[in-house]
Amino acid sequence: MTTPDPAGFGRFPTLGDYSTALQHPQLCFPDDADLRTARVTGDVLLGPMASSGNFGGVYHLVSESGQREWGVKCFTRASDIRPERYRSICARLADVDPDTDRWYVPVQFLPEGIRVGENRWPVTKMTWIRAPGLIDWIDQNVHNSTYLRKLASDFTDVVLRLEELGIAHGDLQHGNVLVSAGRRVRLVDYDAMYVPDLAGAARPEGGHRHYQHPRAVDLFGPRMDRFPARVIQLSLLALAHDPDLWTELREPEDERLLLGMGDFADPNTSEAFDVLSHSSDFRVLGLVARLLQDLDSDPDDIPPLARLRPDAPLSGRGQAAQTRPVPASTPPPPPSPPSPPFPPVPPAFGTEATGVRRDERRTTSTNGGDRPVPARTNTPQPVQRLPTPSRPSGTDDTAPARPGPAPVPRAPAKRAAPEIPGKKAAERAARRQKGVLVLTAVIALAMVAFVLIGVLAPAAIPDVLCKPLPYACARAGSPTPSSTP
Repeated sequence: MTTPDPAGFGRFPTLGDYSTALQHPQLCFPDDADLRTARVTGDVLLGPMASSGNFGGVYHLVSESGQREWGVKCFTRASDIRPERYRSICARLADVDPDTDRWYVPVQFLPEGIRVGENRWPVTKMTWIRAPGLIDWIDQNVHNSTYLRKLASDFTDVVLRLEELGIAHGDLQHGNVLVSAGRRVRLVDYDAMYVPDLAGAARPEGGHRHYQHPRAVDLFGPRMDRFPARVIQLSLLALAHDPDLWTELREPEDERLLLGMGDFADPNTSEAFDVLSHSSDFRVLGLVARLLQDLDSDPDDIPPLARLRPDAPLSGRGQAAQTRPVPASTPPPPPSPPSPPFPPVPPAFGTEATGVRRDERRTTSTNGGDRPVPARTNTPQPVQRLPTPSRPSGTDDTAPARPGPAPVPRAPAKRAAPEIPGKKAAERAARRQKGVLVLTAVIALAMVAFVLIGVLAPAAIPDVLCKPLPYACARAGSPTPSSTP
C-alpha cells in the first residue's frame, strides 16, 4: 500500500473512482471505525452520489444506528500544501466549542483516509448538518421579513466572531452557509480558511466569483471575509424590505444572491446597484454606499461589518428626521405652506399594472408637496457614490454619513394595481345599459315575429292575442264573406 506523491497533479482519482470504492465502506475506510461500518447514501442504480465542489466532492454517510451522519470530502486535485494547511486549521479549531460557537461544524483531516485501488488518499470528515443552504432557505422565507432580519443579524454576529478569533472562512457564499433551526448560521467547507499559523502563505483558492472583490484574488488574511460578508448582509436586508427583488434581480438558476461579478466589475451600469440605490430603507442605502466605496478601496482596507441594531430605524423618512442636524444657535425656520397638489392625470395608454409607470414616479419633497422624478431610461444610469467619513471603531457604519433627500420610492414589481375611484360604479352602469339594450332588442324581435306570422299565417294567431296585438291581427287576411243565403 502506497501513499502517492501529493505534488502529482492529475493523479488523483475521479469522483467515479471514489463512487466505485465507496460501494464497500469496510474496505475503503480501513482505519476509521465510524466510516467503516457506515452506509453511503446514493441512487439505487447509480450507487454513491457526491455533491461536487471545489477540488472534489462530498459524500453523505450514515451510521448503522442512523443516529450519526458525516460528510466526507474526497479530493480530485492534488495540493502539496493541503496536509499542512489542514493540520493548522484543525489545531486552531480544536479550541472552538461548537456548543458556544454554533457556526462551527467539527471537522477532521485524514491524510490517508480512503483507499482507492492500491493507493490511499486524503479526505476530510465533517459532521453532517441537516439544514438548507442559503438560497433554498431564502426561497422558502423570502416573504418573512422578520426571519430575514434575524438571519442577517446572526450572520453578522458570526462574521464578527470569526474576526475575534483571528480567522476567516475564505469562501463565504450561499453554498457554504447553511441555516439551521432558529435561523442560526452554520458554516461548512473549510478548505480556504485562514488561521494565524498560515500568515504569509498563499491563498489556496479564489472563492466564489459572485462574492469576491474584483481585486482580492491574492488577499489571504483575517480581513478577506469582509467584502463577501457585506454582499450577503446587504442582500438579506434588502429582501427583508422588498421581497420582490428576489425575482426582479435574479433568475431561479442563478448561483448568487442579488449582486454578482458583473455588478462588481462595472457598478455604474449595474441594474442591481441602480435598483438598490433607490430603496426607501436607509439601512439598505447605507450598505449600498459602503459597498460602492469598498469596490474603490484596497480589499485589505475594507472596514468590518457593523453589528446590526434591532432598534435601527428602517424608514428613510424616519431616519432623515433623526439625523438631520439643526444648529443650536439658529431657531428652526417656520414651516413653509404646502405646495398645491398636482392635478390628477389620467393614465396613459400602456401604463404598467401598478397604476404608476416606473419612469414616472413621484416623491414627496421637503416642503410637503410633490415633485416629479426624472424619467429613468432603459440604460442604467451611473450610480452616485455617497462619501462616508471615517468613524471610530465600534460605530454603526451602515448608516449614511450625511442625510440626503428622501429616496425615490421604487414601484414594486408584480403587485396588484391600485383601485381607480369610481371604477366599480362605472362597470355597474355599463352592465345595466347593456341589459336594457338586450331586453329592447328581444321585444322588438318578438313584435316583428308576430307581424310576420299575422301576414303569412293568420290562422296561427290565437284570438286571445288579437286584443293586445291588434296591429298583427289587422294585417291578417280577412276571411272570404259567404254568399247570402
